[in-house]
Amino acid sequence: MKRFNQQTFSGILIWAQALMLAVPNVALSAAGQLPPVAAAANILLPAGIYLLLMSWSGNIGRNIVLSLPLTVIAAFQIVLLYLYADGSVIAVDMFLNVATTNSSEAMELLGNLANAVIIVMIMYLPVLTAGIIFWTRGIRTSHRQRHFARITGLGAAVAGAAAMAISYSHIPHYKAEYDIFPVNALFNLQEAVHRKIRTDNYAATSSEYTFNVSNTPPDKTREIYVAVVGETSRADNYQIFGYDRFTTPLLNTVDSLVAYEKVLSESNTTHKSVPMLLSTIEADEYNDSIYVSKSIITAFKEAGFHTAFLSMQSRNRSFIDFFGEEADTTIFVREQHATANGQNITDLDILPYLDSLLVSIPDQKVLIVLHLYGSHFNYNDRYNRSDVFFLPDKTADASPANRTQLINAYDNTIRHTDRLLYQLIQRLDTIGCPGAMLYTSDHGEDIFDDGRLRFLHASPSPTFTQLHVPLILWANEEYRNIKPQKWRAAHAARHDEISSSESFSHTLLDMADIATPRLKPQSAITSGKFEPVTHRQFLNDRNRSVNLIRAGFTQYDLEMMQKWDMVAPSFTDGR
Repeated sequence: MKRFNQQTFSGILIWAQALMLAVPNVALSAAGQLPPVAAAANILLPAGIYLLLMSWSGNIGRNIVLSLPLTVIAAFQIVLLYLYADGSVIAVDMFLNVATTNSSEAMELLGNLANAVIIVMIMYLPVLTAGIIFWTRGIRTSHRQRHFARITGLGAAVAGAAAMAISYSHIPHYKAEYDIFPVNALFNLQEAVHRKIRTDNYAATSSEYTFNVSNTPPDKTREIYVAVVGETSRADNYQIFGYDRFTTPLLNTVDSLVAYEKVLSESNTTHKSVPMLLSTIEADEYNDSIYVSKSIITAFKEAGFHTAFLSMQSRNRSFIDFFGEEADTTIFVREQHATANGQNITDLDILPYLDSLLVSIPDQKVLIVLHLYGSHFNYNDRYNRSDVFFLPDKTADASPANRTQLINAYDNTIRHTDRLLYQLIQRLDTIGCPGAMLYTSDHGEDIFDDGRLRFLHASPSPTFTQLHVPLILWANEEYRNIKPQKWRAAHAARHDEISSSESFSHTLLDMADIATPRLKPQSAITSGKFEPVTHRQFLNDRNRSVNLIRAGFTQYDLEMMQKWDMVAPSFTDGR
């Protein structure tokens, strides 16, 4: 009886593992709304192959264990479907995010995705555990069990292959490497590895890059420019842009501040959006230019400025690190605090380092770039408990049911950024020389805002709230007095449509009067020659610049653009 039960169960394992591996295919076909024939190919062909693999030999336990890479990919895909629910396969950027995300960030995220983690464990661990036990005990499937699975698998694979052939001939742009899981995920993994290799060679490929700055060496007149790059901060939650909660009470009191509300980023991933903000690379040239270009930090250095890069984030050997290391002074604040104590730190802890810089460089023109942690999830770790304003702000799980707590915590992070920017403005206002600050964020965030139940950012298909970012310019009286025309131009552009990815770097270069052929006055909001954006673009997972419609914007996203009085593309655009 025991032998009978073991052998019966071993046959069940063939089907269990094949079905578990095929779950993402079913979910992707449903969520992605594939045409029926493409959905059939996406389900039948992989499921048939899985059955053939599981019945390849009688050692079912070994078959299951050797399929572990496929199990990991399938589990990863299930978690992403839980997060984004948009039918997107594991993207190149998602693989790169895994490679560039530090362990503390990863644990914060996983700790608040308990439901998704539990689902994946329930689905995949029992079969894997049984496989290990059966392998170690030498329990095998019968010839009859394998034969039936092989015949069924072959039939499913043939039917799936036929559906794939029909899809190739009848569906525009259909490709197996895009539309069949896990082929598409593995294809993306290969591309991610290729990009990582190119990134690791960045020092060599960018060594000859120059901005060809033609300015004469600066005089002793001191000027201070502070470029602040926030993290995951969406304009929708800023009181200064009309949000109905007190998230920017301090900035609301500041005169001579210009807030631009019609601003979109061209990427929803940090590792691409920040390099575009800090360089003159645009989305349509990103794929090749990013590996040979340097940031505007180098341009300021060529113009004789002392440069500094202060980051609240951890090193991850990405372009952000490479750009930061161009500066005369590079400080990763978390590394400094890690050696002192294990306490949580917030963005306000960057200010003492900035103060030290301002004191130690009394007679030079200076550019300081601040890279914040901002509103990156887990939200309630981004501010001190003494600064909590919106309550309750803690939750054990990131889910739609806990949206109130998530929004409260997120809005507390915006108040924290408000306090930081206000204190920075106070410092520049009393520095005794021309000074200016330009702030934006790399991208925004989804927080279960609508029926799509999207959460976080970096999904292959963006949303309006993932791209709608704040852009804030402030200059002290000394700066406004010596460069009144730039201030008038900046004020005149306050209601224009702007791409932060294009305008941030060019505006900084123009504000500092740095003469370089790489400066585009039409992209600088202070130049007097600024041209508002007319065609919104997004740098997609393939590093191609595409229209927002082709990027995945839905009718809801277009309605949000219209709500903010932005020109929304038509569904006929870019198709």
